[in-house]
Amino acid sequence: MEKAIIHLSNLRGHLEGEWMRSIMTFNFGNYKAENREPFGSLQVFNEDTLAAGKSLAMLVEEDTEVLIIPLSGTIFFSDGRGNETYVSTGQVQLFSAPALSRYEVSNPFEEDILVSFLQIWLNKNEAPFIPKLKQAYFDLCKTNQLRTIIQPADLHQNSFINIGQFEGRKKGSYTIQGSNNGVYVFIINGAFEVQDRLLHAGDGLAMWNTGEIDFEALSNNAIVLLMELPVNEPDDSRASDGSKASDSLKPS
Repeated sequence: MEKAIIHLSNLRGHLEGEWMRSIMTFNFGNYKAENREPFGSLQVFNEDTLAAGKSLAMLVEEDTEVLIIPLSGTIFFSDGRGNETYVSTGQVQLFSAPALSRYEVSNPFEEDILVSFLQIWLNKNEAPFIPKLKQAYFDLCKTNQLRTIIQPADLHQNSFINIGQFEGRKKGSYTIQGSNNGVYVFIINGAFEVQDRLLHAGDGLAMWNTGEIDFEALSNNAIVLLMELPVNEPDDSRASDGSKASDSLKPS
């Protein structure tokens, strides 16, 4: 039977200072809350904002696939191994971060311009873990279809990362390709109905024990990120067969 957990946008963890803001879907750093354990190989899903000229340094404790997806503006990325590049909206930066490695994401603008981006960490990797580096492009002007921007050949696991922009009342579907995989859906912009569950911008939906995902855009310029990834079935007490799951926030 299909199982699902909804992560509502306003119940995410929140850390904010003068020069940065981080909104965390899963437990991360000092943020600990019930029902915010990782979903399968999806360990970290942060929505970050940086002020002009500021940087965010990250330490990865385990072998991890890291995806950086700009939501607005351009960021500068360096991985500590001599790889440096700019990443703009319409691009995704993927790299394999070995255990105990560091990387840095910066706002390269000198003026008062904010940049925002998603940081996504995937682990439970297949051995051997060989560092990889890739920058992929996608065109959201080609609407009403999902596009696969990252696939298993790019990773150390059987995962597919898809994105698409849809106009209001346009429908779509996605068929699960891995036998032990689930799906995590995140709404970047607008609103969608996904498997009869209403989701707005910033909401996430974890689903497993299902073979196909149906969705419909409820607004124009609605953008969805759909990730198929390996999962271990979560505790049934965390899941719901209906439209919502209980969720709570305990700020640190």
